Amino acid sequence: MNNDKTKGSELLKSAINDAEKLLAHASEYGIVVEPKYIKAIVAAKKNNFHNSWTPQDEIDFWVAFQVLSTAVYPVTIDSLRATAVPIVEQDTTKWWHKITGSKSISMVERSVKFYRRFALVAMAVMLVTQIYSLIGTGLMSKWSNGNQRMIEIERRMQSLMLISSSNNEDKTARMEQQNLELELGELGQEVESSIQLLDSWLEATYDIWFRSIDETSKAVANNKSVGAPPFEMTATGVSRNIVVIQRSKSLILILNQYLLPLFYGLLGGIAFVLRSIAKDTKMMTYTSTSRIKYNLRVHLGALAGLMIGFLWGDLQGKTLGVVESLSPLAVSFLAGYSVDFIFRMLDSVIGVPVKKTETEPQQIEN
Repeated sequence: MNNDKTKGSELLKSAINDAEKLLAHASEYGIVVEPKYIKAIVAAKKNNFHNSWTPQDEIDFWVAFQVLSTAVYPVTIDSLRATAVPIVEQDTTKWWHKITGSKSISMVERSVKFYRRFALVAMAVMLVTQIYSLIGTGLMSKWSNGNQRMIEIERRMQSLMLISSSNNEDKTARMEQQNLELELGELGQEVESSIQLLDSWLEATYDIWFRSIDETSKAVANNKSVGAPPFEMTATGVSRNIVVIQRSKSLILILNQYLLPLFYGLLGGIAFVLRSIAKDTKMMTYTSTSRIKYNLRVHLGALAGLMIGFLWGDLQGKTLGVVESLSPLAVSFLAGYSVDFIFRMLDSVIGVPVKKTETEPQQIEN
């Protein structure tokens, strides 16, 4: 019989170590495994130590390994490796190890740290962008309201001038005209102040959005054709105000319709990932492929938020239930959190009825 015994392969040795980890997990969490399968795994460890295997021993081990894997599912050997802290000797030659006394961490802890920092950075950038957009939107609204009121006053003053010219003794019309002239002067100062503040507001991002446009325009102006009229780039007075207003409108549109929905969708995707990792950690189901899965989920969240920004004008007026009462940024966050949500909205836009009997597309499972 001794001649029938063989040396175990490297794959078999690795499987024995994995079976030992699964058996330890089953014992720790009270998962019942029949004693005969435990004996088969213990015997396999002994056979591996003596490099003495029979075909029946190997069969018994693989059967026990299969039963044990089924018993502890959804926990797998891959998820146990991901949640286990690797034993790595600390490199004391690196200065940051000497200062921080850093220690090895598990794969799931590393992912939690990464997404937590990523979320903090994304929130900080989003808040700065949101505040900047709110300031610009408020100034633009103030300019728009003041400009509209000035137009109304001018129309009213024209009517009062006609009344005064036909009846010079109408004191009420004269008093109203004087009051309107005072109000018009105050509004003119407020409107001019709003434009100056918008000009200062634009300077914060001038290098990002408008410097290349101005440089291109100046280059075109300097490249004059023979006999062509000169092209003046200096905008003063009314022309300068028009430039400021048009650029402010363009930048506010970019921020509110493209950048902010993208950031909110990104945060929605990160929120989904953090919640999923918390669940994976509790259930010990985080694996080495989860990082790839969650990275893709974050990118899909940002894309879904951007799609909401693109399509919000088309989505308005559709029957979307509670979504109709939400702002586009809130919808972008929901779209980033639930990718299925954006697909249902797209189906409503193109007129495809959602069948309740169909199995809806599944989100990335935790």
